[in-house]
Amino acid sequence: MDVLALQLDQVERWLLMLFRVGAMVYAMPFFGLIVFPSQVRIGLVIFLTSILFGVIPESTFVVNSFIDVIGLLAREIMVGAAIGLVGQFLFYGIIFSGQVVGHLIGFGIINAMDPQSETQVPIIGQILNNLAIILFLLAGGHHFLLMAMRESFVLIPLGEGIISASSVAGFSRMSADIFAIGVKFAAPVLVTILVMEFALAIVSRTVPQINVWLIGFPLKVGMGLLTLSFTLPFVVFVFGKVYGGWQGDMIDFIVTLAQ
Repeated sequence: MDVLALQLDQVERWLLMLFRVGAMVYAMPFFGLIVFPSQVRIGLVIFLTSILFGVIPESTFVVNSFIDVIGLLAREIMVGAAIGLVGQFLFYGIIFSGQVVGHLIGFGIINAMDPQSETQVPIIGQILNNLAIILFLLAGGHHFLLMAMRESFVLIPLGEGIISASSVAGFSRMSADIFAIGVKFAAPVLVTILVMEFALAIVSRTVPQINVWLIGFPLKVGMGLLTLSFTLPFVVFVFGKVYGGWQGDMIDFIVTLAQ
């Protein structure tokens, strides 16, 4: 009986880990891409759970009824989904910057399918998002996500994660940073279009014979794309700065879930 009880405890622990890892994998950037078949993602979840099962210290939790099991599973799903969603905020900000740039240069109605959110996003946002994924992988972001996954089990033992006021405040602050990230990436094009609009306004006042509406649209498209192409090194630089802050914010958020 003792052996059987021990085996049941191990199965319960593995299942709880499976649900948290599954929620994180499906919500996290890169790992949750729909370009990966469901079978691949399910296999990855089982593989990561099995690996973590052997290296994470055992935690104690009480299961007296089926309701307790449902509550623990719901808690683990909520914790995993929250951590994974926080990881997506970096890319949401980059997509937002693409929306801003696309709207400024007249590409706001040209959309493409985003493989992460499974929604239509502006084509400029998709280009910047693809560039961000490449930079993310080059910076070892996928390794950091795996490390964060392991740290979540160290800092938040099974059955002990809570959604507290501090975690809600941290989640809200990081979601607000989406707009700050978007403005940072869109800043060069934003400034260029603003200066060009000011120049067109002066031309319209001084030379009323010129139809600024006719020449303004193609000029904005050309200047916007030209500025975006010349400022790609700036985008890489900003990504490095934002990426470093995002890592610290994500670990801080995991800590707040444990408090």
